[in-house]
Amino acid sequence: MSVLGYRPDIDGLRAIAVLSVVLYHFGIGGLQGGFVGVDVFFVISGYLITGIIQGELTRGDFTLARFYERRARRIFPALFVMLLVTMVAGLFLLLPSDLARLGQATIATILFVSNVLFYERSGYFDEASDFNALLHTWSLGVEEQFYVGLPLLLMAIHRYKPGWLVRVVALCALVSFVGCVLTQLVQPKLAFFLSPFRAWELLLGALLALGAVPRLRNDSLRQAASALALVVLLGAVALMRAGADFPGWKVAIPVLATAVLLHAGAGGRTFAAALLSWRPLVFVGLISYSLYLWHWPLLVFVKYRQAMAALTDSQVLGLIVASLLLAVISYRWVEQPFRRWRKNGESSSRSRVFAASGLGAVLLVVAGVGLVATQGLPQRVSPAVLALDRARLPVVPYLECDGKPVSMERSACRIGADGNSKVALLWGDSWAIAWAPALDEVLKREGRTGIVAVRSSCAPLLGVNITSSPACIERNEQIVAWIRQNRPERVYLIGAWPAWTNDVDGYSLQDSSGVQGNAHIFAAAYRRTLQEINPHVHQVVVLAPTPGAPKFLPYQLAISGWSGAILPAPVTRADFDKESSNFWRGAREPVANEQMIDPATWFCDQATCRYLDAGKLLYRDGHHLSLDGAGFVARHLMVMDDRAASNPVMKVH
Repeated sequence: MSVLGYRPDIDGLRAIAVLSVVLYHFGIGGLQGGFVGVDVFFVISGYLITGIIQGELTRGDFTLARFYERRARRIFPALFVMLLVTMVAGLFLLLPSDLARLGQATIATILFVSNVLFYERSGYFDEASDFNALLHTWSLGVEEQFYVGLPLLLMAIHRYKPGWLVRVVALCALVSFVGCVLTQLVQPKLAFFLSPFRAWELLLGALLALGAVPRLRNDSLRQAASALALVVLLGAVALMRAGADFPGWKVAIPVLATAVLLHAGAGGRTFAAALLSWRPLVFVGLISYSLYLWHWPLLVFVKYRQAMAALTDSQVLGLIVASLLLAVISYRWVEQPFRRWRKNGESSSRSRVFAASGLGAVLLVVAGVGLVATQGLPQRVSPAVLALDRARLPVVPYLECDGKPVSMERSACRIGADGNSKVALLWGDSWAIAWAPALDEVLKREGRTGIVAVRSSCAPLLGVNITSSPACIERNEQIVAWIRQNRPERVYLIGAWPAWTNDVDGYSLQDSSGVQGNAHIFAAAYRRTLQEINPHVHQVVVLAPTPGAPKFLPYQLAISGWSGAILPAPVTRADFDKESSNFWRGAREPVANEQMIDPATWFCDQATCRYLDAGKLLYRDGHHLSLDGAGFVARHLMVMDDRAASNPVMKVH
């Protein structure tokens, strides 16, 4: 910024960005779109860094050594201190599996590939981001990957085709934006985490720094544009919702608003710039990097030790104060001293910066490798706690069948007895994957062959579009086409029915026939699905909702055993009945050849629904059956079959 001339409004804009993220994470102010603060940072960073590089290239004194020295001074000191403190705290606060993952994340963060690591961990069955104390470093990975390529690109263009500078950068930005929008439709997490799909945000700032957009010389126009941009940005922070449709085209709203604020402010003083230059905002902007680094690990550790229970107001206030204090300390005694560090001339200082950075990085990587190699130092906890901790990452049979085409030839997705002409099809979502081992036992006993046709986050319902899983509707049509052609003797329908029937805490459904509301969409789609497949099968078996358990069950039990806290309370029968009521209303009209099985009778009494059986976990998380749980329901299914041997199409409603 010293090369471009200091602009306090940019620090104010940084403050808006970091406060949006922090308040969003702490659940303060109802800011639904606070996560867009990261996108604001991207645009600002692209604008400032490109301006510095371009200025030095124009003067002929740009060097990669100087550029990366500045990046090392800016990024490493505060980051290294945060990583060190986080690992030390993790020794006392984290279960072995989480400590090992923290070591892995530390290594990835030092190498600036944490965004890639977190993308690879972002599968359907991975635990929530609330456990990851370094999740926020994904944005550093995106930025630093970008700054590996940007100087080389600008240097090459300056040397060979200086007149093409704006055109090449604009083309790169366009390709990245189109890639982001298209990728979001099929792989939203890929578009969220990986730098090729975020680069356009930084490149938009770069284009402003390169003078690609003419200056707004009309004062009234600049005032109006900056005021509107500030309103739009604050509106995005307040109202934009997270979901599978982000980043996509929606991220262009806060990104363009940020770009307009930067561009209008460069042309002269505006009322919006004056607001952003307010001294408290500027101060927060100055400490924004350290504040961003520290707030998330503090939040994760506090929630982690209280079994992810909601924070009290006093806890939130305390965490905000602690985050600000740590940010001020980090800025004053870590960031600033290292930025100003000079000794024995510039080249000597640079060599010391690189040497210190390299040594710090190596030591942190070694520490991270140690945590991974020792599997999180399991000797810190008792064998019982360790067993519960390991139950959080169980082997999930038939997971390789998730989303695969239906085929008798795919041996890994066959269950039951081999080679029998009596074929049963298991059709469902992730709950069906959890039930598959149970049905494998049942079908083997019956001498039937089964096929697993499952897709996570995809209800076995025809004509239903799921916003977060756009390929689902086509997938279900393919399954029904297979049923028509192959005419299996039995079809099992298994789904996370409460998620498909409830608007609150459920998926967002859209019905091809225009029906509105998840409960009504389910009722119509359920009848439509049964009527479509019924003529082609001998029997349709519907597994009604499974009661479920406390969220993150093995983790909660492990933390309770480690800290001596009380065991998590089971799901109450009243809450479960309320949660599943829309399913029963929608499925109340039986269809010919339909058999309804209600597993709640096996799990629940009149008061509560159990999650342990003879000391064994029935669930591997808050919803999906464990292998012991699958064995539990298999025994009940066999007993039910024995009782109904004389009436195999018995209906239980």
